[in-house]
Amino acid sequence: MDWTNRRTRIRLLVVAIAVLALGVRLVALGARVAHQDEARVAYWAYRYMESGVYWYRPIVHGPFLTIVNSHVFALLGASDFSMRLVVALVGGALPLVALLFGDRLRDSETLALALVLAANPVLLYYSRFYRNDLLLAGFMLVAFGFFIRAYDHGRPFPLYLGVGFFALAFTTKENALVYPVTWLGALALLADRRLLMGTARSPAQALGNATRRARTGLRRWWLHLALAVVEFFAVFVFFYAPRGRAAEPEPTLGATLAEPTKLLALVGEAVLGSWHAFVEQWGSGSGDAYLDTAGALWSVLGAGAPVLLAFALVGFLVDRYTGERPRDVVAFTFFWGFASALGYPVIVDNPFPWEVIHVIVPLAVPAAVGLALVARVGLARLRSRDVSGPTLDRSTLAAVAAALVLVLAAGQVGVTAYDTSFASPQSADNELVQYAQSSSEMKPLLHDIRRIVRANDGTDVLFYGNDPDFDGDELHAPNPDSHLTPTAGDGWFERLPFAWYLEASAAETNSTDNATAVRQAVRTGERPPVVIAFGPTDTCSKEYDNASDIDQYMGGYERYEVQRFLFDSGCTISSTMVYVDESYLNSTANSAATRAPRPALSPS
Repeated sequence: MDWTNRRTRIRLLVVAIAVLALGVRLVALGARVAHQDEARVAYWAYRYMESGVYWYRPIVHGPFLTIVNSHVFALLGASDFSMRLVVALVGGALPLVALLFGDRLRDSETLALALVLAANPVLLYYSRFYRNDLLLAGFMLVAFGFFIRAYDHGRPFPLYLGVGFFALAFTTKENALVYPVTWLGALALLADRRLLMGTARSPAQALGNATRRARTGLRRWWLHLALAVVEFFAVFVFFYAPRGRAAEPEPTLGATLAEPTKLLALVGEAVLGSWHAFVEQWGSGSGDAYLDTAGALWSVLGAGAPVLLAFALVGFLVDRYTGERPRDVVAFTFFWGFASALGYPVIVDNPFPWEVIHVIVPLAVPAAVGLALVARVGLARLRSRDVSGPTLDRSTLAAVAAALVLVLAAGQVGVTAYDTSFASPQSADNELVQYAQSSSEMKPLLHDIRRIVRANDGTDVLFYGNDPDFDGDELHAPNPDSHLTPTAGDGWFERLPFAWYLEASAAETNSTDNATAVRQAVRTGERPPVVIAFGPTDTCSKEYDNASDIDQYMGGYERYEVQRFLFDSGCTISSTMVYVDESYLNSTANSAATRAPRPALSPS
């Protein structure tokens, strides 16, 4: 390896940035309590690992994480760390994508792109979060980079790599469909700019020139394009194909491999069946007012990516209006990100903070151009300053100003990244935290429950309550071969995030909505070591079963009050009371969960 070669040094620096990014993402990766969405999807990945049964359900999004994480759980065991590991690995490797744009960007811009992808607070936070959005945006950026390389070098291999990542993106989340739309829009804007800047005398002549180039390209690339289509559907069908006995009598992947005559039926189920399920679940679009949704999403951008947005605007404008000619890759990614910022408030059901990932990732390219520009200007002015005069000249002032901008930008990004991902990853004051994130530091309590489950025989956890649907033990699916599917309104959802931790601990659960049954259970020799019930709240006007119904019977139990959400909101009950038999806490008496004082309750 030629260490004096400029390209080699750039590649090594990008790799070093990626290694550092990965290290930061792995630090205390399992420390945060699982968000309810994380717990829900991780539960089904674990169920697939145990049962081997899978079929596409849009509410869980694409099959990629479910299938991949089932193998991770089988290899490493089920935990919050292993749950988030795949996303963290992809997020940590994302800076390497900068190398795909090396022919279109300056060296300084390539390094800046790696830094932006590594350090942006939103990308960091959601690289440590078990969701598909980071994977989707990252895979699409990789695919775009490989398509650029295939075009620039005229070789088919990058095309196949790009199509592979493009297909993987479609296995992550349904809004992969948005990406080709935004790409076509960006291409239309680039074509319009080419028409204005080109030598063609009229739009008709420009269109004729483009048509001739397209025909020439198709004659050369038609076989590779046809094979790329086959590759896309091969990846798509592999992931979306139903698996396991519960999918019968529909064709399944295992049955099809054994009986090739079922191949066509399998492809139809994987493609058309998945499409019908998607339309049924998500076809209605957003019901919220555009400005309300946009305001919620853009506020997350303002909190987690103000530096990136500012540099992206600077990079796009400077590249577009200075120099000999604007660069297509800078304009394309800016149009892509800008269209996403305007379009996502239309298509999303709810303004979840992770949606802005699809704005940030494409804007990282023009942001890198802007960041590198400030650094180059500062260095150029520093070299040209007049050191002989008694006063500061303009070059010195410009260099100082550039350095100040870079220091302030680095400070803002660093402080925000640390605060959002490490200091307060579960705080209601953190703009990146979604409402279904528990605000309680309940990990010590969860560790206690896991230890109790391992030591106990019989029922480990008893859930008490009915309205709003806290009961529903039949959906726990204790049979490893079962793959029952909860629906909205089933009590299983009110058990999140506990359902994930109890499933991963192989806990035996039961449930009742009868307070007398709880009294009888805790007074017998086989009393459950853990009882969980909703806590009382002032935010819900209707009556519902809660801990005040059973507290008088819970002598000998330690009380812990935890929040399933960031806070109580209406009848979305967050406050949850966890009762743990004191006899099981001898070795864990210093558990850091919030211990709730015994309330003065009248007998019921």
